[in-house]
Amino acid sequence: MKLDSELQFSKSQLEKLNDSQRKLVSSRQREIEKIDHMYEEKKADERYNGEAELLDIRDRNQTEIAEQLVQKQERLSNIKTSFDDSKKKLDQEKEILSASHQEKIEDLNSVYDNKYRTTFDDASILAEEIDSKTHDTLRNLENEADERILHSTFTSKLRSDEKNIENARKLADQEKVHQVQQKTATKSYERKTAESMMEHEKMLQEQNFKQLSQRKDLEVIHNSEIKSKDEQHKDLLIQEDKSFKQKYAAITKEHQSVLDRIKEKFGQQLNTLINGQMKSKANIENKNDDEFYKITSLEPQVANLEKSYQISLHVPEYEKENVRLTAQGRDLSLSLTRKFSDSVVSEDGSKNQSNRSEVFTKKISTEDLLNSREITQSYNEGVLTFNIAKL
Repeated sequence: MKLDSELQFSKSQLEKLNDSQRKLVSSRQREIEKIDHMYEEKKADERYNGEAELLDIRDRNQTEIAEQLVQKQERLSNIKTSFDDSKKKLDQEKEILSASHQEKIEDLNSVYDNKYRTTFDDASILAEEIDSKTHDTLRNLENEADERILHSTFTSKLRSDEKNIENARKLADQEKVHQVQQKTATKSYERKTAESMMEHEKMLQEQNFKQLSQRKDLEVIHNSEIKSKDEQHKDLLIQEDKSFKQKYAAITKEHQSVLDRIKEKFGQQLNTLINGQMKSKANIENKNDDEFYKITSLEPQVANLEKSYQISLHVPEYEKENVRLTAQGRDLSLSLTRKFSDSVVSEDGSKNQSNRSEVFTKKISTEDLLNSREITQSYNEGVLTFNIAKL
């Protein structure tokens, strides 16, 4: 019955081991499915990252184009502001030039009036002096003096008229020069404005052409990068698929190897367990058949030799180490310790063990004193023999 229960326990242990192996295989399969899921997620993440990077590049291009348009508008605004400033400066110069010309005319008129008055005053003073000096001869020379006065007055008038004509001519010349300068400045202003507009249009055309060329170059580069990244992504997918297959094959091979080793080890353990149980059963059967384990007292044989005492006891070989002999004075004490142990394994795998021992003691008295330090023993054909020297 005990052997049947042990075999049943061994079968249950084998079934548990098989269940654990099936669970291990199932866990490995779940790990492989998890790796497949992670691979698909990683592939989706890579595709999303590529699309996000493409959108980011497009946004950056649009941002750069918008910034360049803003810069162009700022440059146009600066050119327009510069144009307005130039126009204001020309208007201010025109007003300053007109004011300066008018001031020069007024200054010339004032100078000529002063000169005329000075000349007239000088003539009057000279006439008075001549009149005072020639008072006596004035009457005789009155006609001559009148003629001289008239001549002097006429000459002064002629000089005054000549100065007025000369001043008018100079004013007309200056007015013509001013008009020519004003027309020249207006034409120069219009020419510079037209040149600025033409240069601005030319810059806009060059900038548009340059931006169009840059945009085409960027599109070519962007398409090339997208194509390169797509090829890299495909190569990466192929490499990851190849790596996954290699890892899957290696894991499968390793799992099979582990499973084979576990089966081999389990077979060895099962054989060891069965052999141990068989040996234990044989040992128990041998002990049941052995008369030694049925004794109730020790019956040694004592022989009185010339220099020692010889004590002999029948005992099995596997129990000889449990026999002890001690001496004190003329008394001998022979003891035998028998140990029993048994173990039972429950269905849940726990082990229950029980131990017990029996001690048999035999007291022997001798006629001679004994030397407890000189005790020897020997075992031959089931008989354990002790020799103890006499004092």
